[in-house]
Amino acid sequence: MTAHDFLAMYPAKAEEYFIALSFLLLFIPFWRFVNGTRAAEARAEDARLASPAADWFAVPDHLYFHPGHAWARLEDGNLVTVGMDDFSHKLMGRVSAVGLPEVGAHLLQGEKGWSLAQDSKSVDMLSPVDGTVVAVNERAMSSPATLSSDPYGEGWLLQVRVPRLKANSASLLTGNFARRWMEEVCQELGGRISPDLGLLSQDGGLPVEGMARSIDPSNWDQVAGKFLLT
Repeated sequence: MTAHDFLAMYPAKAEEYFIALSFLLLFIPFWRFVNGTRAAEARAEDARLASPAADWFAVPDHLYFHPGHAWARLEDGNLVTVGMDDFSHKLMGRVSAVGLPEVGAHLLQGEKGWSLAQDSKSVDMLSPVDGTVVAVNERAMSSPATLSSDPYGEGWLLQVRVPRLKANSASLLTGNFARRWMEEVCQELGGRISPDLGLLSQDGGLPVEGMARSIDPSNWDQVAGKFLLT
């Protein structure tokens, strides 16, 4: 090998090193991107599996929710329509009677709004707003099955004139806050779910109606009261 040949090797080696180094510099961020994306997807999937609220219980964006599982829909002026949310319907299951306040009655937010009867027991639910009752859903009283078939529509319970609408609304949950709250409720419910209890449908999907009775047949009213905050 001549001195010229020996010196000629350096540019060739330098080019190889440069190519290898460039590959490494490009590969590292690519590897981080791919694995970071996979990790994010895995976390999202885990969160979806751990928080089945969106699949189990409807939480419409346009409604306001009280932690006691009553909903409120803002109408014209200070008129508010209220009812039971999807969770409370599935929790209670078949209701034999609904005890609604009379027109003209005054409600307080967080206090008893109405009662639900099943066999010889009853459970109270809390009013989501302050105000005066101006209308009641007679159909809900005469045909309680309407409640569970369309909880956010024909299954409404009361219409209330709310003088402190802004203050009342600030104490309610809506949008993402309502969905996160329902996810927490689902996590609490998940701690009570086991295949032996029969809380889920036979295919392992949606919860069956009457979850409180499935959890504790003898003391279902106490189970329901815990979730309904009464």
